[in-house]
Parts: sequence; C-alpha cells; structure tokens
Amino acid sequence: MKCEAHFKLCYMKVIIPVAGAGAKLRPHTYTQPKPLIPLAGKTILSFIIDQFIELGQKEFVFIIGYLGEKIQDYVISKYPEITAHFIQQNERSGTGHAVFLAKEFVQPHEEIMVVYGDTICDYSLEQVLSSEISLVGLKS
Repeated sequence: MKCEAHFKLCYMKVIIPVAGAGAKLRPHTYTQPKPLIPLAGKTILSFIIDQFIELGQKEFVFIIGYLGEKIQDYVISKYPEITAHFIQQNERSGTGHAVFLAKEFVQPHEEIMVVYGDTICDYSLEQVLSSEISLVGLKS
C-alpha cells in the first residue's frame, strides 16, 4: 500500500448510513436490519468494516434508524477496537440527510468516505483512497 493511501485513510472518517427499513427484503428484515443479514458466513456490514480495518481505518460514523440498537450492539461487540459513533436518523429523508447528520463528527476540510451499509462492492479500496480527485461509484 502506498503511504499516501494509508495516511489519507488514517485521517478520514467513514460514514456508513444504515438507517433504512429494508422493506424489499421482507419478511427477513422484520426482526433483523438488512446490514446484519448474513452472506457467506458474515454480515453485509462486516464485509464493509473489515475492508476498511485491513487498511488501518479506526473511526466510523454509523447513521442508524430502523432496528438501530441491533446495529449498535453488533458493532460494539464485534469491533471493540474501532471508534464508532452512532447517530439516530429519526426521519427517513435519504442519504443526503444521513450524511448531513454526521457533521458534528467531521472537521472542516477533513476527508470522508460514504459507504452504504447494505451494499457489498468489488473494488480496490486502496485505489479509491489513493485517488487525487473525489470519486462517486455507480452501477446501473
């Protein structure tokens, strides 16, 4: 890993919105939030967090909502080595609102990465972090 990517990662915040109700996965999400649904022996959220931890990331901001206490309990028990902040999104106002709620944990000019907490993507996180420009990942 390049030093720049490692340096950049260590001083950034990862914001993970996980407040959605997962309505399209009913009945599975009546009692379990979508990010905690297991796939191949791990939760969706674990795939995401583990990828960042491998590169040295230690600070995360989780925007929680529906069944948020389950996500909070899971993160605290499974990842005691990280600094995890939890913000409750009481109204369903979308991703922009969720990221806005994280403002109290982000300093001016501090870099952030927003990663959906219910989506596993196959990409090089190291390559994304070493980019000199801002990036948005999309797939149609």
